[in-house]
Amino acid sequence: MKNRAFVVQSILELTENRAKGAQFVGVPSSRRNSNLKEKRMKHILILILTVFAAGCNSATNAGGGSGTAPQGTTMQGTWTATGNLGSQGGPATYQVKLVSSSCSVTTPVGTFSVQGPVCFTANNNNGEGSISGGSTSSQSAGQGVLIGVTTNPVPTNAAFNLVFVAGAANGNFVEFSGSGTVGDGTLTGTGSCSSATPVCQGVSATFSGTQQ
Repeated sequence: MKNRAFVVQSILELTENRAKGAQFVGVPSSRRNSNLKEKRMKHILILILTVFAAGCNSATNAGGGSGTAPQGTTMQGTWTATGNLGSQGGPATYQVKLVSSSCSVTTPVGTFSVQGPVCFTANNNNGEGSISGGSTSSQSAGQGVLIGVTTNPVPTNAAFNLVFVAGAANGNFVEFSGSGTVGDGTLTGTGSCSSATPVCQGVSATFSGTQQ
């Protein structure tokens, strides 16, 4: 924008120099007409310069006038999530309602933790939030997810980590730990079976979610 102002100023100076160096022959009215045209040209160029300067100032402030960053994604609320075990089990869709939680949760099958300092859970065993879908087997004994983030709302492309647990009526359960990134109302990531639950060793998954 400084370049534009310099060009306009140069045009103005050139106009002034031409007006001063020009030789007019004729009646005084011609000289007065020339001076009038020169003044009009100056006014027009000054107006253009003012408009450019105002436009430059607006462009500098665009999108940042308030000094605040975009809000990001608030994790609380309802998400539709899909987990995919690939050839090991295929896709499963869940409806997940996340609520605020501590970053370490004790359940009937053990204590599970994630890195925070801000955490959320959906656990249909203790009624903190809710999670449904996935396994429809009568042998299922509940499932839950615990998610940790650095701040909430979560900035776009920020990382999160999670633990997913699904239990069976016979007391067995599987634990998956995973990580990923949050988009604008979306999340994607990968997970793998925890060493604490050998029954699922070697199993990995991908997952994605969309906020409702």
